[in-house]
Amino acid sequence: MERSRARNGITGGLILVGIGVLALTGWWWPGIMVVLGIAIGAGLAFRGRYVAAVCVAALFFSIPLLVGLPIPWQIFGPMVLIGLGVVVLVKAFYLRSN
Repeated sequence: MERSRARNGITGGLILVGIGVLALTGWWWPGIMVVLGIAIGAGLAFRGRYVAAVCVAALFFSIPLLVGLPIPWQIFGPMVLIGLGVVVLVKAFYLRSN
């Protein structure tokens, strides 16, 4: 019970500290993505799920990098969503057959 309370406290505390830093700096977007990446990644690392923590942190840290690039989002965005949907469908059918 105490360990669960500590996990929630770490994630919640980091989110509050991060929002406070964002309020001071005014860097709301995409700064909120960095704050979420740090908080969720730290919570997963505290649970011992280090690979998931690195993946989540990499995902949330890559969003600010992508925002600054001159990418045609009206084409690239839907293609990413379609690709992710196909991956999820293939994974669901593969797991069902095994």
